[in-house]
Amino acid sequence: MATIQISDIQLFNVLKKSLGDQEAEQLVTFVKSYVKEEVTEQVPNIATKDFVEAKISDAKFQIILWAFVFWVTQLGAIFAFLKFLK
Repeated sequence: MATIQISDIQLFNVLKKSLGDQEAEQLVTFVKSYVKEEVTEQVPNIATKDFVEAKISDAKFQIILWAFVFWVTQLGAIFAFLKFLK
């Protein structure tokens, strides 16, 4: 799922055209509090800089691992193809 980046002001301006000032402000406030609650539920209370760095480090490791597996597989396929042509 792609993440959409929009500021409170941008959201307010878009909603203001169709809902009006007061309703748009209430909706922006509701969305902001809902998103904050969702993020708070998903991230552990002990989420510290170390926790975030560990998650990023793990993600980097997984990317490097799968890139290595991909390239080794590609090299194997190329060598097999070249041997088949001889």
